[in-house]
Amino acid sequence: MKKNIITDATEYVVFDLEWNRPTTRYRAKNNGVKLKGEIIQIGAIKLNQKLEVIDEFDIYVKPQVYHKMLKEITQITDITNDMLNEGVPFQQAVKMFLDWCGEDYVFCSWSANDIIRLEENMLYYNMEIDDLPECYDMQYMFDDQITMDGRDFALSYAMWKLNIKPKRAHSALNDAINTASVMRFLDFSSGLEAYAV
Repeated sequence: MKKNIITDATEYVVFDLEWNRPTTRYRAKNNGVKLKGEIIQIGAIKLNQKLEVIDEFDIYVKPQVYHKMLKEITQITDITNDMLNEGVPFQQAVKMFLDWCGEDYVFCSWSANDIIRLEENMLYYNMEIDDLPECYDMQYMFDDQITMDGRDFALSYAMWKLNIKPKRAHSALNDAINTASVMRFLDFSSGLEAYAV
């Protein structure tokens, strides 16, 4: 069920996740939840109502389920097993993240995949998700306002289309920064209103 629309939040938390998958067809299951992807990095920036950056968050998450990194994930993200071994367990990482987020905020991300993966990982560890805020999909807003093509576009395409020089992709923090760069080209108020219909 859709949560109440919050358009007057004090801050916007633009976040991005990187996750690893199992090396076989096996999917771990816990608390009735099948873990399709285990989060290995949380990156976010906090924006004020003028969409100015006021803080950053970046943390590696130590795997507890899928311990071996898929080669393709390492190639895309440059994240290695050694880096993750220095990370913190998911329950601690997500608590640190949500504490950092504060009280009066909404989430923004590129596509719905990140909020789905965050909720999946939290439920896997029997963590409460009802208090998570609304998450607004910037990919949807970009298509609705810029391309009007009725399909999903990669963040890299959006940055090319808007002539924005991107930070290196597939780093959670960089992708959050890149998403915020696209947000500044959108009619954000109009985009939020579209969620009310």
